[in-house]
Amino acid sequence: MKQEDFNKMLDRYLEEKREKMKTQWNRILPTNELLFDRWEKAKMLKTDENSSVYDTSVIMGDVKIGRNVWVGPFTVIEGINGNIEIGDNCNISSGVQIFTHDSVKRVLSGGKEELETGDVYIGRNTYIGGLTIITKGVSIGNYCVIGANSLVNKDIPDYSIAFGNPAKVKGRVDFKDGNINFVYF
Repeated sequence: MKQEDFNKMLDRYLEEKREKMKTQWNRILPTNELLFDRWEKAKMLKTDENSSVYDTSVIMGDVKIGRNVWVGPFTVIEGINGNIEIGDNCNISSGVQIFTHDSVKRVLSGGKEELETGDVYIGRNTYIGGLTIITKGVSIGNYCVIGANSLVNKDIPDYSIAFGNPAKVKGRVDFKDGNINFVYF
């Protein structure tokens, strides 16, 4: 097959995929997201059932992702220097970065200091807002809401609403009479 023929065939294929995505979901996505299925990527990563991981998400090392987890586009989940566990029914929003290491002291010491490392745990039914950074050694509890653009560098207990730079607990998630309420301090 000639290059020109291949290019035309690829253009038609992508045009059809874009049109289907626009018609069915009212979305226009980057080309790679049209070519690679996020459900298949999740299966390749051995996530639990019904989870999806966008193609633009970078997943490295020891990362365990539970069931019904949505990992959004442009995320970085680095489990090379420790384990990362994400519980069931979580959303890891677009642009979130999760790290199991910190190289600051190694850099400042000219390589004499070791990397600082630590596992990261995110409990079940927890929402991580877009562009949040979660540092090494942090545990976030169950039923938590982490606000967008937060830096989580300390543990967050169950049922917490936390946000800021650094993130601080500013409220709690309250379940009452079948309703979900956000109670702020």
